[in-house]
Amino acid sequence: MHGNDFPPLPPQDDSLLCREVLAGNISSFSVLAEKYRRRILSLGYGFFKNGDDAEDFLQDVLIKVYTSLGSFRGESKFSTWLMRIAYNTAINAVNRRREYASLAEDYDITDPADTPEERHLKDCSREAVREAVKSLPERFRACVDLYFFYDMPYADISEVTGLPVNTIKSHVFRAKKILREKLDEGDVHELPKGL
Repeated sequence: MHGNDFPPLPPQDDSLLCREVLAGNISSFSVLAEKYRRRILSLGYGFFKNGDDAEDFLQDVLIKVYTSLGSFRGESKFSTWLMRIAYNTAINAVNRRREYASLAEDYDITDPADTPEERHLKDCSREAVREAVKSLPERFRACVDLYFFYDMPYADISEVTGLPVNTIKSHVFRAKKILREKLDEGDVHELPKGL
């Protein structure tokens, strides 16, 4: 091997990619950035509601992750560590703006193979989920998004938000109850997992 020639990396090994970045292989950071790009952008859309701000948020988060990579000790999954940085970056910005939009805004359950009737029923379901999530208290929404739309376990949500696991479980439980009540009022056929 010569200079900065590195062997190919397994696509899913975040720890190895982190070590390669710290050893000077900048292209490994590009792999990490691309792998988590959509997840960070989705969080950005939830908080900022527009593409330009979400893209700026993505860049801010990636810079913070890159400059902080040396502090990643592997005590948690890299994805959890990264999402904590993203979440804290978003919360700091939102505290200045005081607004948050749930990922339910973009929740889409339609399938190209659906009949027009199935598409209509799913559109109605999506709208009911969207309205129900909007009605949740703000402190529930981020936990609900991380649980339902990012499919994160309670322990990871705790690490990302800094809230105790039991508080998150309580938020998700209460949110499910509120959502069920709201959705029972409508004609809903498809729900996010866990409802």
